[in-house]
Amino acid sequence: MTDSLFTQPHPADRWRQQSDPVLQLDRINVSFDGFRALTDLSLQIGVGELRCIIGPNGAGKTTLMDVITGKTRPDSGTVLYDQDSDLTRLTPVEIARAGIGRKFQKPTVFEALTVFENLEIALKTDKSVWASLRARLDSAQRDRIDAVLKMLRLGGER
Repeated sequence: MTDSLFTQPHPADRWRQQSDPVLQLDRINVSFDGFRALTDLSLQIGVGELRCIIGPNGAGKTTLMDVITGKTRPDSGTVLYDQDSDLTRLTPVEIARAGIGRKFQKPTVFEALTVFENLEIALKTDKSVWASLRARLDSAQRDRIDAVLKMLRLGGER
């Protein structure tokens, strides 16, 4: 039984094995003024796999996310995305354009906007000033937002 609330596979994933790593960290080391935040960290995340990083304050969770998103450069090690893109060689903007982002724990929605309008802002579109001023949703984008609202059971909050 497939529940529409669960993540759906990306169309390109049909060519991959479940064991193929989508994200692979190999011997990552990060230190700040002599403090070793990450030491020889290795991690693989496979196709369709969900990993949760938990630990006490100071365990390196945020540093790990900073390395993956390009905010912090490791002292050594590699971070491969989709088996061939070394994220340690990309800028944070290039990493974001590749589809890697993060959401902080603090909710950051625009309270004066509707749920639909918040999702409209979150769409993957050109966010330059002029493009944003001229932006208009097409029917496919509206359908996508409606599908997300339905999936989240927020269709009535449009």
